[in-house]
Formats: sequence, structure tokens, C-alpha cells
Amino acid sequence: MPQNDLPYDQLIDYKPELTKEPDFQLFWDKLKLESSQKPLQAKLTEMQYPYKDIKIYRIQYAGLDNTPIQGWYLVPKRASSVEPLPVMVRYHGYTGVDRGYPHQFMYWCALGIAVLSIDIRGQAGETPDYVVYADGNVPGWMTKGILNPQTYYYKQVFIDCLRAIDFVAERPEIDASRIAVYGESQGGGLALAAAALDARPKIVLSIFPFLSHFKRSMELQIESPYKEIFQWFMHFDPARSKEAQIHRTLSYFDAMNMASLVTARTFLGITLQDTCCAPSASFAAYNHICGEKQLEVYPDYGHVGGIPRFQESMMQFIDTYL
Repeated sequence: MPQNDLPYDQLIDYKPELTKEPDFQLFWDKLKLESSQKPLQAKLTEMQYPYKDIKIYRIQYAGLDNTPIQGWYLVPKRASSVEPLPVMVRYHGYTGVDRGYPHQFMYWCALGIAVLSIDIRGQAGETPDYVVYADGNVPGWMTKGILNPQTYYYKQVFIDCLRAIDFVAERPEIDASRIAVYGESQGGGLALAAAALDARPKIVLSIFPFLSHFKRSMELQIESPYKEIFQWFMHFDPARSKEAQIHRTLSYFDAMNMASLVTARTFLGITLQDTCCAPSASFAAYNHICGEKQLEVYPDYGHVGGIPRFQESMMQFIDTYL
């Protein structure tokens, strides 16, 4: 088996020191408080689809900065305030994908759960990004506002993800004690962050989480979005005089640091041939998770979505624990 990272016997115990800044918790507590005081301004428009037993809505809610976050909301018709159903909140991967199409989530509805799939702001979907970034950046989203955690692109993204949980928790047809968060790659990192910053998710489903252990990921990964950070240095800081400053910013958004706060039951998948999200970075996140957790490792897979075994295992995990 080709080896792109540490040997497996080292990966399974790989648990590097966290990189949290002293004000990590305060930083997020202030943002969550600010978000809690901002109305969602939720809008739902029912769509006509040839699914007799499922209602499908195009939804919108306001981000913290008033960016209109777009999504699909699918609900089995039998859901009601008398018989509320569990829900999965889904976050998508980085670049080139968006909230998807309703038919992609039918199998979750077949399990008797609702689904909310949202756009990540500015990335390929219909959701814009209203933030104006003062500093220069290279193509992509990794370096927008990267010099300060208060201005970094992912600050608003993480809050958008939490507000998606607000949306489903407020729906009368949803059982707010049975919320799952799910994602692959970028979405996997966002699912961990959502469960770290919000106690409401009951379970977490994540595969090869992106945005984890930035320092090691940048050391190992060239053919991945992390290369945007290298390009930023080439354009704006060739001597890397601001490298420590940038790593400080990234530490507030690191899935490894977030994982240390996750107490929800978690199912995580890792592919050992991944050259985009390093296996060691995924193990770093997994090994820091505090709650009950389950891991599946796929030695011969790279960074590919929709692994059949993982999909089957997720359905069983949901059926058992949600």
C-alpha cells in the first residue's frame, strides 16, 4: 500500500498538542452571543417536485452580516408538531460544489429524517458573501482576511453553520433533541466545528475533515486548497514575516482544536491515500474528540466522496443513535 503520511501504527495514536490561543473560548462565546441576538429572518418557499411523501423547500436565512444563506430543506410529510422528526444538517465540501439537489438527499428522508443542506457563502452556490475583506487574497477563500481571526473568511462561515442549527431547532416539525450534523472534507471540518460550538447536535458524521491541524497539513499538502496559503505568501509576504500571525488566525478555526470540545457521539471516516486532507490531520482531530466515537479507515481510498461503505455505515449509525 502506498504511503503518503505516517505509518498506520503511528497514525492511530497521533494526538499532537492543541494550538488554541488563551482567548479561544472567549472569541467564540462572544460571536455566539452576537448571533443569538440576530434574528434569523427565515424564509421558506415550497417547491414542486415529484416526491409524494416529502415536502421540499427552498430556504433562506440571514447570516450574522445579513448575507442571505440559501439551502434546501426536505421534510417527510408525516412530520408534525405532534410527531416531530430528527434532522440532518449537511455542510458541503470546498469549491465547485454547493448545497446540491433535492434528489441527492432522498435516502436520508427514507430513513424518516428531515434534511437541511446549505450553501457555504461565496462558494459556487447561490449564496453571496457580503463581507468586504480589507487585505489582499489569492483565488479561493482560504486567505480572505487571514491576518486576523476577527476578519477571517471562516468566522462568518462557522456562524452560518450554527445558524443552520438554529433554523432546524426552531421548526415545530423537528425534534430538536435529535439533530445530526454531517459533511465531507470542508463539510466534515464544519460539522466538527458546529458540534464543538453548539451542544444541540446529538451525533456528528464526518469524513476526511478539511481545516484540521493546519500546521501539519501545510507541511504535507501541495495539491489542495492549502496551496492558496503558500500562494498568499508568494504574493504578499515572500519572507514569511507574518507566518506566526497567520497560524494564530488559523488556530481559531482548526478542526483539531474544535474536536477537543466535541461531546456529541461522532462517526468519522479516514482515507489513507488522501493527498488533500492528510490522514494525520484527520487522526489529530479524531483523537482529540471527547465524546463517544467510532472510526472507519479506508486504506486504499483517496479524497473521494460517496464511499459506498461509509454511506452504509452512516445509515446504520443514524438508525442506532439518532
